Amino acid sequence: MFVKCIGALCILSASMWWSNLQIAKLKARVQQLEAFRLGLRLLAAEVGYTATPLPRALGQVAKQTEAEGVSAFFHVVSHNLQEEKFSDAAAAWLAAVETMRGRLQLEAKDWMVLSRAAAGLGGLGRDDQLKQLAATEALLAAHAAEAAANFTGSEKMWRYLGVLSGMAVVILLL
Repeated sequence: MFVKCIGALCILSASMWWSNLQIAKLKARVQQLEAFRLGLRLLAAEVGYTATPLPRALGQVAKQTEAEGVSAFFHVVSHNLQEEKFSDAAAAWLAAVETMRGRLQLEAKDWMVLSRAAAGLGGLGRDDQLKQLAATEALLAAHAAEAAANFTGSEKMWRYLGVLSGMAVVILLL
């Protein structure tokens, strides 16, 4: 009987751990989208107001962004710009998107928006770059609001699902 209780506790704790992992992924997506929004605003400020060259501006944004994965993204773009194999900023940005795709909790539609941000980066005039960054930030704001609503609506469901699925497995095995 003691072994069955230990096994039941292990199953229940594993299912609760799994549900908490799902909740953490949803929360991380919201935080990363907000961090990208902040990073794009900081980049727009660096490009628009201080006229900082793009590699240095991206490095500054990487230092100022608190989210580890998002900071790493801007650092990768900055590093890519300093290598000779990338011909322009758009190619360096898109290479960073491909590099960081599996490391962040963003969905495919979020990556599409970030990929579109590369369209005129470094190749257009300052005003056009600022417009492009503002448009990308606005799209990310909509995605962040959707992700936050999804998080608040799904958090309780995932908690209950973890407990109830663990209990169902325990009942089936007993």
